[in-house]
Amino acid sequence: MRSFVRTFVEVMLLRMPLCTIAACMIFAGQFVAGTSQVQVDSPVQQASPQHETPQNPRTRAAKSIKYVNTKYRFAFSLPHTWMGYSIIEDTWEGRTDTADRGEVVVERGPRLTIVNPQSTSAKQYQDIYIMVFSHPQWDSLQQGKFFVSAASIGPGELGRNRKYVFAVPPRMIDTDNTYGWREVVKIMRSNPLHPF
Repeated sequence: MRSFVRTFVEVMLLRMPLCTIAACMIFAGQFVAGTSQVQVDSPVQQASPQHETPQNPRTRAAKSIKYVNTKYRFAFSLPHTWMGYSIIEDTWEGRTDTADRGEVVVERGPRLTIVNPQSTSAKQYQDIYIMVFSHPQWDSLQQGKFFVSAASIGPGELGRNRKYVFAVPPRMIDTDNTYGWREVVKIMRSNPLHPF
């Protein structure tokens, strides 16, 4: 019974928005508090992946890698299993409903996809999506002036720097059609985004 309850709770948590999970999570009777921002002591000026040694001695001995984006000024930590990842930049659209024209695009911004290197056309793995908002766009979104998804919840904030707010889209995790989604949930729970 305990195994069933744990599996049920785990599945329910994975269907929740990642921002809710990262902010405060109750899992198997254990309270875990998280923060949405991680400070970086000194900005890394490389645009390519670099190796990073875990600072907590209780973490795995395996090394992790770091994606550094100098354009938007953030770094993102990934496990070594993501070595060989690729980045796709496209655009998110913010829409609003109008009485006479229906849905109208009123805002746009960059969306970065960190593509899982294990994905093939035959076996799709879960990717990681990062939406980039200017501060005024984020404030307008929070005020309900536009929406970015048909989901009843908005994007979850991962962090911010002086110029941008970084967020995950609602319902990023696809538990039905992708492999590796549990690993992505674990990555996202580790506060992997480090703005600078």
